Amino acid sequence: MGRSKWNRKRKASERAAKADKDHKGKDAANKNGENTKANKPSQDYTVAKTSNPKMESYYSYIGLHNLAKSSNGTFTPCANDTEKTAERERFMSSLRAILPASFRIDRSLDPVMQAKLIEEMKEFVGKEIEIEIELPKRSEATGGTKDLLDSVKETEEGDEDGNNNSNSKNGDADNDEVVIKRKIAPAKPIPFLSTTTSGTNVILGYQLSVDRRTLRRNPSLSPLHEWMKIHTDCGHLTRQETVSMIPPVVLDVKPGMSVLDMCAAPGSKTCQLVEVVGGMNDCNVVNTDDKAVKHHEPKGYVVANDAEPKRAYMLVTQLRRLQSPSVFVTSCDGQYFPILDEKKDKGTEREGMFDRVLCDVPCSGDGTVRKNPGIWKQWNQNGALALHPLQLSIALRGARVACVGGYMVYSTCSMNPTENESVVAELLRITDGSLVLVDPRSRMEGLVARPGVSTWKVLREHNSRKRKNSKKKNSPKMIAKRKEWEEKRQKESNGEDAPRREPENAVEEQEKEKFERSPYHTIPYIAPMTWDEDTLRERTTSLGFVEYSNYNEVEPEWRRRVRASCFPPTEDEAKAFELHKCLRCLPHDMDTGGFFVALFKKVKPLSPDADARMHQLARESRGGIEVDAHLNKESNDVEMTETEDGNEESVLQKRGDDEVNRKAPTGKIGQYHNRKKNDAEDAEPENDEVGEVEQAPIVHNKKKKKEHNDLSNEDFVPIDKNIWPPIVEQFGLGPGFPKEQYMARAAGEAKVLYFMAKSIKEELIDKGIQDRVTVINSGLKAFERCSIADNRSKYRISQEAIQFVLPYMTKRLLVVGPDDFHKCCAKGFMGFDIFSQKFQDEVRDLKSGSFVVALEGQQFDVGKKMLLIMWKRDNCLECFVSKTEMDGMISKLRALGHAPPDPVDCEKMVEGEQCVESNATT
Repeated sequence: MGRSKWNRKRKASERAAKADKDHKGKDAANKNGENTKANKPSQDYTVAKTSNPKMESYYSYIGLHNLAKSSNGTFTPCANDTEKTAERERFMSSLRAILPASFRIDRSLDPVMQAKLIEEMKEFVGKEIEIEIELPKRSEATGGTKDLLDSVKETEEGDEDGNNNSNSKNGDADNDEVVIKRKIAPAKPIPFLSTTTSGTNVILGYQLSVDRRTLRRNPSLSPLHEWMKIHTDCGHLTRQETVSMIPPVVLDVKPGMSVLDMCAAPGSKTCQLVEVVGGMNDCNVVNTDDKAVKHHEPKGYVVANDAEPKRAYMLVTQLRRLQSPSVFVTSCDGQYFPILDEKKDKGTEREGMFDRVLCDVPCSGDGTVRKNPGIWKQWNQNGALALHPLQLSIALRGARVACVGGYMVYSTCSMNPTENESVVAELLRITDGSLVLVDPRSRMEGLVARPGVSTWKVLREHNSRKRKNSKKKNSPKMIAKRKEWEEKRQKESNGEDAPRREPENAVEEQEKEKFERSPYHTIPYIAPMTWDEDTLRERTTSLGFVEYSNYNEVEPEWRRRVRASCFPPTEDEAKAFELHKCLRCLPHDMDTGGFFVALFKKVKPLSPDADARMHQLARESRGGIEVDAHLNKESNDVEMTETEDGNEESVLQKRGDDEVNRKAPTGKIGQYHNRKKNDAEDAEPENDEVGEVEQAPIVHNKKKKKEHNDLSNEDFVPIDKNIWPPIVEQFGLGPGFPKEQYMARAAGEAKVLYFMAKSIKEELIDKGIQDRVTVINSGLKAFERCSIADNRSKYRISQEAIQFVLPYMTKRLLVVGPDDFHKCCAKGFMGFDIFSQKFQDEVRDLKSGSFVVALEGQQFDVGKKMLLIMWKRDNCLECFVSKTEMDGMISKLRALGHAPPDPVDCEKMVEGEQCVESNATT
């Protein structure tokens, strides 16, 4: 431990010394008047190699380029090699280009604000403007840069006016960048992302014509960039890739539904679901003492789960912009997500508890290569094979928790059939009629998606990890290092050589020695001249692929990777499965990333065999049982046991039911296999009936990091009854105030009191979900503890959940006009004299502490949330609202037709030392 710590310190000091040396060199060059940019060595500027021979050869061989889009929008088989070559070139050109940015408008926004944003967006849609694009002059032999420069050159030659639309920066041919001029329409609508408002179809999604870097750096696009920044921070917009918007739309979520997102992080799709389910669309009328207020509390909810707690915390940050109480964020392995419906409902029409389930499973991600160039170098077919059983297990669990009559979406950002159609086919095979594929194309206007495939080839790569790094290991530097280490080892062993570890697999060592570099392994990869199957097979074999025609050909040592479920269905199965209903999105069809989506409908409960297979797959991933154990026994040889009611169930089902008293594991698959058995904290009870690895422990970080105040893994508990009387008295909360919907994450005087949606409280928390998963976050902060000496209550109202508290308030609520409301939207201390006389009189009558300001005419429509939390001091006010939410309030005011007041009035602030209460601190 001490040696590794010393090594880290040594490496850090070496990096710091090198950085200091480079900095001094640059300073000296600048002092001498030298051009450091011109003298910069070329190797300092590295462009990602946009080619991978194995990846390109693999997709050519499995037939990815065999379909082409016809003039009528349908996809037809390529007739000859020329059409296949052209289709491949379109595919590769798009794959090498940078991904254009895209965004969508919040669907749950107030219709007035939504219409205002759409009206402002029209300025950037369809209107062409001229922009300058900077491109690196030194680039790889292949890629979007060269293609773009060639196209510009052709445009210049064909320009009738003879204008030169391309120029080099400063006119220097040796510069690192060239600047080209292009006329573009900044944005175009995404038709399938729309909503209906007052009988009119309104498009909410937009795809830009440029990437994020160009949008950020180009002066001509500055108005669009600033507009997007402001409304993104306010939560009115969400930046999201176009194809990433497809799964929630395909899922067809409705208000009031219960939805499960099994692999939710980073959260863009979850936000899209919450906007529908948790939006302020369902109106309930709450009758208080003397008024009727439209109280918007969503009836539906979304459970957002992720296996990694760190990613789940990131998910909370993303969801916080929406400020919806209809989200329950958890962290557990999706294969073990708890089944909360009663045991008596299992196998009946009442099976399942979620109306919609989204399984956007972990994948190899080669469809994201346009925004993640590192995939060009890292792509490996064995990675897809390794993920296949995990994807199948998560999807099968999702099918189990879905209600009968509900829908489930399976999606990946991969183009590989090993992760896509093979998982869908096996899922249909296991469920045996409980799930059916549904084609959503009819309600996806403007979507260009290819049909799913029913046949594909199963290949794996040689175990080439050692060969991959052989060149690096045999470099002169590494040879010298090994010699140094050998001398040190001999010195430590007093001149006696320590025994060397023999290679575990002699066959792999022999393969390594026989390995010869393929003639097709070139950068850039040279496409085949002919597309016959023998030529393509010879290429893939030469590049290190091994092909299998059926599962019996797979070597025993490879059967953990190449599963029986990886192989395509039979002809009869293919007709029954109808895999063509799946959606395949390729980059060049809509100028997007690659994506795959399949929509299932659950028409009947899962069979006992499917339920047993679900538990078996989850146990396989954590080393509990032998891989593909179900193939080693006949179906009638499965061990059965008799239940109390006389029915029979398999042992695997019984073990699955035993999960009720266990909390689902978190973290990545595989990190628990080799844990120490003598670790008392992580040790498991020895129980042969439950199984070897039925429950994996939660990983605890040894280093304690500073946590956010409102994020923890503590359970939500009821609030101490003694806390409520001072709060009720101070804010005049009526008798109908739902105290049971407020919870805390600690007993006693908790720092934060959370408002929980009624549906989450009754259908999740009361059913014991906290005993089964690690809860990350839920609800909205309604009250926060503060220290006030002369106040009865120790809590102040929080801005997050004010719209759910206000309908019950009879005290400390002031209704003001637009001018006063706008003046309240300012940071710092505000003197009373900047406000209207009526507002001054009302404020002076209040005691010190927090109070609520509501916009006149909007106080009964809490869905708009034109509300501000203010704090009164002796001679000034302060607004307890974040800057981003203030900007959102100002945007809403403008949308409602209220112009901002004279800015001079807003500058009449008092000095901080003049606005101090000696007996109050917040």
